[in-house]
Order: sequence, then structure tokens, then C-alpha cells
Amino acid sequence: MRASRRRKTQTDIERHFFEQFREAYPLPVGTVSYGDRPDVTLTGERKIGIEVTRFYLQSGTVLKSKQRQKPLADAVVAKAQALYRAQSGKAVELRISFDTPHPIKPHRTRKLAEELAALAKRIECRPSGEVDRAEFQAIPEVSFAYFNAQEYPDAKWRAGGVHTVGLISEAALEAVVLEKEAKATKYNPRDAYWLLVVVDWIDPAQEQEIRIDDRLCVASDVFEKIIIYKPNFQHIIQVK
Repeated sequence: MRASRRRKTQTDIERHFFEQFREAYPLPVGTVSYGDRPDVTLTGERKIGIEVTRFYLQSGTVLKSKQRQKPLADAVVAKAQALYRAQSGKAVELRISFDTPHPIKPHRTRKLAEELAALAKRIECRPSGEVDRAEFQAIPEVSFAYFNAQEYPDAKWRAGGVHTVGLISEAALEAVVLEKEAKATKYNPRDAYWLLVVVDWIDPAQEQEIRIDDRLCVASDVFEKIIIYKPNFQHIIQVK
């Protein structure tokens, strides 16, 4: 039996990013320890508390945010494939993009899966290629569909999309700082606090462009330093 893999917790993810960050940024000499409120403590000449947060383009409370839409899209596409195969469907593949002004609504998931299964049934004997928009014009959530007519033993439909990457928004960054400042009253006492804002380029819900020559400036009465970090690219800018 294959061993189950433990799902990474928020703490695991924060530690992972901080370990990458400390390899790229000259921290003061000291000992690093992990905890909560704030996430990291650097103990040296001073005790510095470092809060680690990820910079999402939109709040997860917004239905159209990618962090809300991705699980819905993945579930819809998996259900659609299951429905299609249950109707003697072939082991073909579909890639569906949902980049439209019409987000997937939870109450629509079942019907949307049925509509995608019906779409696949209509085109299953056609050659591979982009599906004509007229075929799914009655499905407002869908922006693009690609059909692969080749059959595979492990055929899997996928939810995907094309997203543009814009420059980091100073207003959005200020909102992140304000949100963290509001929670700072619950931090354990430290000599100073830093805020490390991670932009994870792998996650479309976070991907945005930062330039090391950007002249961003964000004020804070709580955080001594505010640092933006884009892993892998090792882009680091200090905005306070």
C-alpha cells in the first residue's frame, strides 16, 4: 500500500519560504526559532519577530478569487470526466479554462459538470484541437476548451487558464500591511517586528511582477521592516 503523504500546513509553508529567504537575505546574526504570533523569532543582539504572509491578488473571501475558484474548477472538471466516462465516453482528454467574468458558483457545480460532459459527448469523434466557442457559448463560465482525441489509459481532464502577470500593486500591498497590523496586538513581545511578504510565482492567485528597482514605499507604525520576496527568482525589495 502506498504511504499517504501528509498535507502541508500553513506553518510548513511559511517555514519553507522563510528557509529560502534566509539563504538569500543577510539577516542579523542570531538564532532562528519558529512559533506563532509572530511566525519566526530571530534572537541575537535584539529579539526580532518576523511575520510571514503570502501576497494574494484578491482576498480569499471573494468568490472570483483564484484561491476560491481553483478548487471549484478542479472539482467540476473531475466530476464532468466521471459523468462522461459513465456514459461510455472515450479515454480522451479535455482542458477547460474558466477565465471569464462569470465565476463558478457552488450551486452551479453539478449542472456545470453535466454541461461539460455533454460537450465532450458532442465532440468525441472530432480530431484534436481547440473547441469552437460556439460549442460552449451557453456555458458562461468557460472561456476556452481544448480537445485531445488521442486515448490514454490514464486520461485526465484538466482545469487551466491563461493569466496575465501585472506589476505589484502598492494599494494591495498597503492592504496586506494594514491587515497584519490589526493582528499585531496579539504578537508575543519582541524588540522589533518585521513583515515578510511572499509572492509565490507558482500560484496564479499570487503571481505578480516585482522589480528590484521599484520605488515602493509603505508606512507602518508596527513593522520596522517590510520586505517583499519572490522565491526562485530571488527578487527581494524592502519597502520600509
